[in-house]
Amino acid sequence: LQILQGYMGFRGILGHEFDGSLRIQYANGAAGILLQRRRAELPGESLDSACASDDVMAAAHEVGVEASRRRATVEIERPGPNEGDEPTVLRFGISRIGHGREGLCMVLIEDLTQQRVADRARDTFVAHATHELRTPLTNIRLYMDTLQEEGEEDPALRGRCLNVINQEARRLERMVGDMLSVAEVEAGSLKLHEGDVRLDQLMDDLKGDYDAQAKERSIDLVFDLPPKLPVVRGDRDKIAMSLHNLIGNALKYTPDGGGVTVSMDADDGVAIRVTDTGIGIAPEEVDRIFERFYRSNDKRVAKITGTGLGLSLAREVIRLHGGDIRLESQLDKGSTFTLTLPNTARAA
Repeated sequence: LQILQGYMGFRGILGHEFDGSLRIQYANGAAGILLQRRRAELPGESLDSACASDDVMAAAHEVGVEASRRRATVEIERPGPNEGDEPTVLRFGISRIGHGREGLCMVLIEDLTQQRVADRARDTFVAHATHELRTPLTNIRLYMDTLQEEGEEDPALRGRCLNVINQEARRLERMVGDMLSVAEVEAGSLKLHEGDVRLDQLMDDLKGDYDAQAKERSIDLVFDLPPKLPVVRGDRDKIAMSLHNLIGNALKYTPDGGGVTVSMDADDGVAIRVTDTGIGIAPEEVDRIFERFYRSNDKRVAKITGTGLGLSLAREVIRLHGGDIRLESQLDKGSTFTLTLPNTARAA
């Protein structure tokens, strides 16, 4: 069992004699759990009945009866316990113990379900991240070509090119920063570099970053803010990153001609709301939208690129500040994300 404790997930051991009957002689509790059987029922039962897999039985005959192999590995997939659950993936590692026709075989059973889910999430992330990085890089290259070919003769065009290049470079910087922050979260080394954060300056920067994108798609981007904004204590870059994710998502998932409003109140701490008239989020997905790598099942979302990291990272960062991010949404009507920070604000 010491070997099994070195792996993740539930593992089980089956020991069975190979006299042609392939009956189980011993089973531990984990084996019973993975095979969805009572442990006491397994000794004496046929391996075929317990595993219900032709592939496992074929491998068991090769190793134990025919002795043509010393070991074999088989993976099988079974439906999840509930409708809509991930299929359960079990790996059976069959090894012969001893020599001769009457030797025993040991079967190690490993649940690979979560590993497969993580692998798919990683592959999806790499695919989306690659696309996300390629887009700003392509825009920078195209506008650089335009700037070199026509910029000297047209000052207005030169200004537009430089503006786009600057925006795309900052977009790349944010994306790479998000990925590095995720790595820090995974390593448990994400730290805040606290200082005074002037929310008036931060909001001006955010407005400047997204005005052009909103106008290009005829989205009415409104910053409905109080005349005086407080100064808060926190990590400016991390708070800015969280707001970039909220506002960027609001614009991304709002159809052309819609609206996005950023508002704030500082009566009891600071509450910043990002409200859009976008596609909204189904009730059953509201709790999952902050999961790392999660992407909505809405078919409209499949056409929009994203890494599935932004909201998870944004909430993680704000919780490190003692605040939180909440969501209210109605499908096909829009969403409101509310970012709150604790009562550490002071007048500007």
